Amino acid sequence: MSVEDHREDWEGPVPVPNGVATEFWAGTLEGELRIQRCECGHVQFYPRALCTACGALEPDFEASEGVGEVYAYTVCHIPGGAAFADLAPYPVATVELAEGPRLLARVDADPEDVDIGTPVEATFWQVSDDAAIPVFVPR
Repeated sequence: MSVEDHREDWEGPVPVPNGVATEFWAGTLEGELRIQRCECGHVQFYPRALCTACGALEPDFEASEGVGEVYAYTVCHIPGGAAFADLAPYPVATVELAEGPRLLARVDADPEDVDIGTPVEATFWQVSDDAAIPVFVPR
């Protein structure tokens, strides 16, 4: 998965890695979408201090394949903030990863190229020295 440098032109919110999510954000800088897999077999995203299936503490992180499909989406015609005004209209989707968890992310594509079931893969927009934002593109 690729990492594109957007530090100079990014005007949106910037993640501040801390706590259990620190390893997730470190992975984004390496082009990895990290998810958690517990020893009980449960896979989860977003990062949490415990397994939501069995309650085990500190589930391990692993690199996701970074592929999935659009489970649901919307097209934002009115930007979610001034920083996104030049991007509108832009699609935002719930992406179901091949490993099972779902996450909400921007899809870097023309809105007419996105539909339920569209296969997508993760790329990353580096927005600070500490984090890159996962963004999906159609495969």
